Amino acid sequence: MRRLWIAVRWVAMLLFFLAGLWMVVVNRTEISLNLMFWHVTAVNAGVALLASFMIGSLLGLIVGLNLYVYFKLQGQVWWLKRQTQQLRSLLAEKQT
Repeated sequence: MRRLWIAVRWVAMLLFFLAGLWMVVVNRTEISLNLMFWHVTAVNAGVALLASFMIGSLLGLIVGLNLYVYFKLQGQVWWLKRQTQQLRSLLAEKQT
């Protein structure tokens, strides 16, 4: 089952790569990019599309993973605070 999952992953990555390559080959139109911090006079539209997709995907992964870790740690802190409160109330009952 694990080998099948690895094979499916490789096929999916190959399909994404071929789709990106197809976008570069089909979109041969030259465009000029006027971005916020720099200006590029002539760029292949497919390359610009592929580069923006890759950069957006990488930024999304980085932000998504950081938020996952943040919320995971917040959940652990909440759980520990709850346990601490329960143990303090139990200790107060035992002392009285």
